Amino acid sequence: MLEMPVFQVYCGEETPQFANAAELECAKLLDYHGVPWEYEPRTFVLGTDEEGRVVEAITPDFYLPEQDLYVELTVMKQSLVTRKNRKLRKLRELYPDVKVKLFYKRDFERLAQKYGLSHRT
Repeated sequence: MLEMPVFQVYCGEETPQFANAAELECAKLLDYHGVPWEYEPRTFVLGTDEEGRVVEAITPDFYLPEQDLYVELTVMKQSLVTRKNRKLRKLRELYPDVKVKLFYKRDFERLAQKYGLSHRT
């Protein structure tokens, strides 16, 4: 289980349950710099079946309300990111007014190095 700090600018209602250490470190970075954030506040439906049941969706990791920006963090090997990229392209097509940014493993590693964060996943 990940150690949960007390966040100062977290805007969500429930305690976030991060999927991995990289998400926690990203949340710490946002909080440290005073950037208000929410964790997985919205799921976007990308596909439904004939009965209207959701068959594909994406829930971006963070929402930054002051920037009206969703952030998806992936620390997967680059070769495994293709599916996530496809989902984000579909999200942009279906929800053109939604701004979303994908941070790759290399982006997070650069941030971790710059700010002295742990980047174990």
